Amino acid sequence: MRVVVQLLAIFLLPILLYAAYIYWRRWRARAVGDPEPPWEHGHLYWAIVAGLVLAIGSFVVLEALSEQSPPIPYSPPTLRKL
Repeated sequence: MRVVVQLLAIFLLPILLYAAYIYWRRWRARAVGDPEPPWEHGHLYWAIVAGLVLAIGSFVVLEALSEQSPPIPYSPPTLRKL
């Protein structure tokens, strides 16, 4: 479960931070009377998109290039007296 949470945090944390930033910018724009900034007009948006594409691509490449272990039955380690 911990591994799943860590992997989701890698993807979701930057997106949630950017969403909070855009929400704050839109709130400030409404308070002042300026037009609200769209999601796609920030440098951080494109950095997050590029990071997600690179992360997904690296997962695919690592899975394609890694060797799979043969189906050998697992034998737990034992303590032997010498």
